[in-house]
Amino acid sequence: MSGWNAGAVHLLETLTDSMAGYDHVGEHAHRFGFYAFCEHHATERAQLLHSYRRLMEMRAGQAERHGSILGTAHRLFLDFRAALSSGDLAVIEELIRGESFLASRIDRLLEQEDTPQDIASLGRTLRAHVSQSLLDLQAMQDHARQGQNAKAFRPFS
Repeated sequence: MSGWNAGAVHLLETLTDSMAGYDHVGEHAHRFGFYAFCEHHATERAQLLHSYRRLMEMRAGQAERHGSILGTAHRLFLDFRAALSSGDLAVIEELIRGESFLASRIDRLLEQEDTPQDIASLGRTLRAHVSQSLLDLQAMQDHARQGQNAKAFRPFS
């Protein structure tokens, strides 16, 4: 695989990991206090993942249905770090790291000159969603760093 196809497959794998990450944090939200954040972003992310997977199936014949070992390890690390630290700030930092990684995968795909227009268009939509998620997480991080309870922070109405 080369060119846009390799980047698109890597993005699909990372996007699948991202969705699993939202589900994972959402399942533990009673502990972390991020249920509203996860629910808000997971809904749109799931729709984008479904659309992206359909496009990849049309273009490449098959689409990755599972995430990566790295994504699974990241979710376990997130649990471990939260258990050993004060919790909220550590989880926020890991979510930012995960979203930043996803953004870099999207950017790489969009930089490929041979990326089909429909894939690039959905990539730009996905990038806007990830950018908003990062802004929300950074605001939540600032809130927590000021000593305020991250569980009480609502980045959206």
